[in-house]
Amino acid sequence: MLVRRLFSGTVFTAAALAASTISHESNNRDFNVRQLVAADDLQTSVVPKLLCRDEHRKLINFEGDDEALKGKICRAYIPKEPQGKPLFVLVLGHVQELDCSSDYSGIICLYEKLKKEERGIVLLFRTGLAVDEIGSMFSSDYKPQHEPTAVVKQTKDVIQDFITTYKPEELRLAGFSWGAGTIAQLAEDDNWRQSIPVARTVMIDPISFGSFGFGLPLRKRPEFKNSPKHRNLHAYQRNDNLPVSDLISTLQGNYPTKLIKNEQGKFKIVRDERPDDVIWQVPNTSHSQIEILSEVKDRAYEFLISSK
Repeated sequence: MLVRRLFSGTVFTAAALAASTISHESNNRDFNVRQLVAADDLQTSVVPKLLCRDEHRKLINFEGDDEALKGKICRAYIPKEPQGKPLFVLVLGHVQELDCSSDYSGIICLYEKLKKEERGIVLLFRTGLAVDEIGSMFSSDYKPQHEPTAVVKQTKDVIQDFITTYKPEELRLAGFSWGAGTIAQLAEDDNWRQSIPVARTVMIDPISFGSFGFGLPLRKRPEFKNSPKHRNLHAYQRNDNLPVSDLISTLQGNYPTKLIKNEQGKFKIVRDERPDDVIWQVPNTSHSQIEILSEVKDRAYEFLISSK
């Protein structure tokens, strides 16, 4: 399991996990999917088809649902006219809840703005929890609610349901920290896409999926088959002069790299920067603050929706 492999990697693991816990506020939900189901057009045939998949439906909170978010891994918004629009997949950072306030999460800000402007179907996912996996290490009776690898599999299943039902023209993905690491996981085994191309990815201070503490930035650009025009924004922070106390709660980001062979036939690691990509080192910030900076939220949103 992920944490079992990484548990001994840092003496600050427990402290880092505790320091990363965030208190969140609930958001009001302003769109009612039941109104869509009641319509006389495509919703009467398409939405119920999705809702009848009980094994996945129980993982989703549609905008307007009255049921609690506990146990859910996804919030879903379906615009009145989803045809011909992208399917957006957004993934929160580790321990961020689906109902956390936009004051504490830049990914929530993206979700709310995409909804308001009806840019397409928007799926907001949470990640798994390292504490759930740690609990199972100490007790065979422990029943985790959000085991990390199980959540990734469920995420693929839910996205695939929406692709099958709505057949979007393309996918656009964004994530922060572990959420960006989840996007990398989605890229590694992407049969769930059913060959729908990926147009954009936004990786905000990405951390390798399954790691926590500090020192494990994600250095790999996500790659998707049959997506030659895929563009990637990689925003990261890196402060090399932090005191040890700050390192406990601050993860160190970095830019993506690739391995190439030089003229002498030797391999070397270089910056992985494609012509249309954006690699941005955000100054004077930290891992916990980077995604809520207004310039990061604005640039991430414009990149995510852009057609250029």
